[in-house]
Amino acid sequence: MRNIFSILAVATLLIVGCEKHSDSNSVVDTNQIRFETTISRVEGNQFEQGDSFGLYAVEYAGENVAELQVGGNYLNNEVVTLSGGVWTPERALYWSAKPCDFYAIYPLQNIEAMEDVLFHISTDQSIPSADGVLGGYEASDIMWAKAEKHSREDGAVKLAFQHMMSKLVVDIVRGPSYEGELPENIEVHIYNTATTARVNWRIGSLEKYLYSENKTIKMKQVDSDSFEAIVVPQFIERSTPLVEVTMEGIAYLLEYDMSFRPGIQQTITVTLNTSPDQEKIEISIDGDAGDWE
Repeated sequence: MRNIFSILAVATLLIVGCEKHSDSNSVVDTNQIRFETTISRVEGNQFEQGDSFGLYAVEYAGENVAELQVGGNYLNNEVVTLSGGVWTPERALYWSAKPCDFYAIYPLQNIEAMEDVLFHISTDQSIPSADGVLGGYEASDIMWAKAEKHSREDGAVKLAFQHMMSKLVVDIVRGPSYEGELPENIEVHIYNTATTARVNWRIGSLEKYLYSENKTIKMKQVDSDSFEAIVVPQFIERSTPLVEVTMEGIAYLLEYDMSFRPGIQQTITVTLNTSPDQEKIEISIDGDAGDWE
């Protein structure tokens, strides 16, 4: 009789630990942590296959939760990658018996501190992603998410990522008196811009580093007449050139005051009213702030 009871006990443990889906023959271990993600202030711009974020988890003791540290947490910078439409950890991650707060950082970072971290955006954001290495634009666009007091019974951990940087879009349009097509070799740069931020990974905050050097950023070309770049949140006064548009070997400096805020997209529309092959080109600019697209 003792042997029969032992077999029944083992079977019971297997049933508790696993759940079989009726629409397939696969068995899913419900003790493993699953993830669902969204990105705030985004329209039509989601994570892509192969994207990875770093995951942390800290445990509760009663109503008190442990403070997020570089190491010694329940989970420490675990690599989670989007594969086949599913966020898959590099190794199996299992639920703690206690509720946890989850933190996620995108893209993957080598985290050596949780506060007063200096982060440098790329000054050449036209460099594309290749061979698993993020391009200048993608590597500069850091995002952060937190899910509080989550337990196994709550289901998948829902991570709502927020853009920590600001974004600038420059659209070039032809005015009514512009003749011909836009040149193919347009380049756009952002001038006099701080490129170093100070980050707090515990609370997901970011601000311009007071001692950051002002540099020039080469924008990423999205299509023939649209450019975009990640910018550290800051205010730029009109007294200094903000944008340089280069066409047919001629550079045009545009002055514009702009307040870059975390998670907000600023759009500048540059209207060309005469062709760039004329002795003088007439340019008008208009700015707008809105949701990140």
